[in-house]
Amino acid sequence: MKFIPVLVAALLALAAPAVAATPAAKPQFVQPKPFPPHVALPKDVVPERYDILIRPDAAHLKFSGQEKIRLTVKSTTDRIVLNAADITFDKVTLQDLKRAPGEGPEETAKVTLDRDQQTATFSVGHRLAAGQYVLSIAYTGVIYEQTSGLFALDYTGEDGKKQRAIFTQFENSDARRFIPCWDEPGVKAVYALKVTAPEGMMPVSNMPVAKQMTDTDQSDGHGHFNINLQTTTFEPTPKMSSYLLFFALGDFERIHKQVGKTDVGVIVRKGKAAQARFALDAAAEILPWYNDYFGVPYPLPKLDFIAGPGQSQVFSAMENWGAIYYFDYALLIDPKLSTEQDKQNVYVDIAHEMAHQWVGDLVTMAWWDDLWLNEGFASWMENKTTDHFHPEWKIWLQTKGGEQAAMRTDSRNGAHPVITPIKDVFAAANAFDNITYQKGHAVIRMLETYVGPDVFRQGVRNYIAHHAYGNTVTDDLWREIDAVSPKKIAGIAHDFTLQAGAPLISASEAGGKLTLTQGRFGADAASKAPRAWRTPVAVTGAGAPWNTLVSAGAPAARAVPADAAPLVNAGQVGYFRSRYSPALETRIVAAFPGLAPEDQLGLIYDSRALGEAGYAPLTDFMEVARKARDAQDPVVLRAFVNQLDAMDDNYKGLPGRTAFRAFARAQLAPAFARVGWDPRPGESDNTALLRRSLLNTLGKFDDPGVVAEARKRFAGLVANPDSLHGAARLTVLSIVASHADAATWETLHAMAQASKESTDRSRLYGYLGYSEDPALADKALALALTKEPPPTDAPILISRVSETFPDKAFDFVMAHRAQVEALVEPTSRTIYFARLAGGSVSPDVVGKLKAYAQTVPASARPAVTRTLATIAFRQDIIKNRLPQVDRWLAAHPG
Repeated sequence: MKFIPVLVAALLALAAPAVAATPAAKPQFVQPKPFPPHVALPKDVVPERYDILIRPDAAHLKFSGQEKIRLTVKSTTDRIVLNAADITFDKVTLQDLKRAPGEGPEETAKVTLDRDQQTATFSVGHRLAAGQYVLSIAYTGVIYEQTSGLFALDYTGEDGKKQRAIFTQFENSDARRFIPCWDEPGVKAVYALKVTAPEGMMPVSNMPVAKQMTDTDQSDGHGHFNINLQTTTFEPTPKMSSYLLFFALGDFERIHKQVGKTDVGVIVRKGKAAQARFALDAAAEILPWYNDYFGVPYPLPKLDFIAGPGQSQVFSAMENWGAIYYFDYALLIDPKLSTEQDKQNVYVDIAHEMAHQWVGDLVTMAWWDDLWLNEGFASWMENKTTDHFHPEWKIWLQTKGGEQAAMRTDSRNGAHPVITPIKDVFAAANAFDNITYQKGHAVIRMLETYVGPDVFRQGVRNYIAHHAYGNTVTDDLWREIDAVSPKKIAGIAHDFTLQAGAPLISASEAGGKLTLTQGRFGADAASKAPRAWRTPVAVTGAGAPWNTLVSAGAPAARAVPADAAPLVNAGQVGYFRSRYSPALETRIVAAFPGLAPEDQLGLIYDSRALGEAGYAPLTDFMEVARKARDAQDPVVLRAFVNQLDAMDDNYKGLPGRTAFRAFARAQLAPAFARVGWDPRPGESDNTALLRRSLLNTLGKFDDPGVVAEARKRFAGLVANPDSLHGAARLTVLSIVASHADAATWETLHAMAQASKESTDRSRLYGYLGYSEDPALADKALALALTKEPPPTDAPILISRVSETFPDKAFDFVMAHRAQVEALVEPTSRTIYFARLAGGSVSPDVVGKLKAYAQTVPASARPAVTRTLATIAFRQDIIKNRLPQVDRWLAAHPG
């Protein structure tokens, strides 16, 4: 599943309160040990095959189902327990397959529900002997309006009429809302799906259609007959986990091409086929490369990419085996609306979800503890693949922002290890975060670099081949790599995946010798406890390139030339912070113009993080900023823009903001003078991305020229909707929306109402939450709970308000909790509510968050803990760090 970090960008930009240098200690390397037992279904009964018939009634948001589960009772038991949520059972029977036909009737089963644990227990009044049985279930369920279980998305069709399509989303634990099942990743079975639905609608599932039948006497399952119903039977799936099952139904069309033995297709609503061509070409390009990389050809006969309107608060795509779901904005390219960023995102998202077809689908983690085996690996593979086919995008450079966000989370209270104990499925939602994704892929890249790409690939190939159609834990991967690698990685990997935190590598020079020591980069008491990592470190600028391992008990040293400027973490592949002694810091900053773009990024990121955390003066970042303004690489400049933007957030409501914004505008002026408002012939995509970042940030900083020009172009857009397209249009809308008065807000509102394109409509409704006017923020919040914005857009509108008014947004959702919860995926509600308050510094909100935490399950509370830590960090920065910057700005005018 493709996680969306953008909703927490403001939180991740924050750093930490002051800490002293890591205290002297002799920490020990982490040792693997068993996790506490998790809450799971009994193991005495396992499913082998599900035969399922679904009859959806999309108009009335309900469906009926019939299910036959062939199962094995492994040991004598008096009950069968499986998962079910929002399911009404009509009839349940059990047949013992040892009985010959006619020996005895099916037995009716009693059903006992546990709604809190989302289980159904079946009993037939006596113990069941070990053997084969068939459990038959007739039931009804709910079609939701938020993206969980079987859900509906409405849109405007080509004929201008409202239409509805239905889709499924099951990760991490919502297959139980569609079929009663063993809804755990470690329980794999075959799924054979049939669907009875209106003729003319296209049903889609994981496997190809085996047959279709129209029956004039078919009942629709809801009390009347319909001659236009059609039953579609899909081929059975291979053995797979429940969360990978998929079904969709709508007025679709499909474009496709044959790639080797695989029929690759993109399925869209009718009229969108042209927008799917980029995605189809990308998938066709990537598939042979993955077949070769993994050493096992893609095993299913077809691979579909399905687009749906709307959006989610937490994901953009889902790796259902053979039927990958995307929201439109993550898959389709509209020449009038899409940006260069959209094009890159689509390619990356396709690479991510396709990687899951092997790592996640063919080989699946045994339990959510090892979610990172799916997501960290796919995040690494998406970048490796994109860099292979599109090196001009410099995707590894672009990923550094996400890695830094993970490192910030990793250095404060509430951080969890990459491999983390997951008590139950309700806690699993907390693992879909930047530690699992961004830290996960950073660690994998570091390990691949350490052993070499060819050796690493051979280990991965062996892992896939030896565990196909099965379940694994992370050590299965390390064993396969160590078996083929002269350099062993299991110990290093354990250090970086079994404990939270980030190493701090400190460099100092004395007597012609460079010494590297390892501590812990910590932001608060919870993240300062000493820990040890065996950290691969690359150093350049100190004679011959130097690659070494540094740990808490084993510093590394070597002779260096006089006045050398040794660069620690050269290439920025290592997952750690780099700190230099003052003398070395001065030399490295002076050398900034000649550094590789990766290392310029490293200096920008580390100087700000170290300054905010109290390891160095925050004014070191200001000195780096005066060098960074002249950087030439668009990715470096864009990251620099984002760092200034994040620092500005800490100045909200403070008198020092005026001086800081003046400084920031001055640093961005050279880059803006080069790129300007309008594209130039032959410019790179990354330059276009830089332009948008510059304009949005200068608009946020109230640059008078930028705001005036945006308003001028907006007036032209209102007069002539074809005057702006793509990034130019979105940039103008964003700047104008944040500076909107009542009349402008109403104009934007009318544009949202009139839009017939789902992605554009979603973005326009989002812009209504951008205004810095508190009265308009109230208006946007009220609008979110009307029926006007689509149900999947309403939570995003509230999130947009929270970026400027976190206290107001959090108070609003608490006052309308039931209504808002109905709009949010059940497993993501606590995360969503907590994040809304992340931008606050108010003690009142802290108390409200703590009170809210007491109303949710204990396994969901880590989301609140992280938000409380975020607020504390911002408070400390304001109190102890910004005064340094204020004094520096006063001493460095202009």
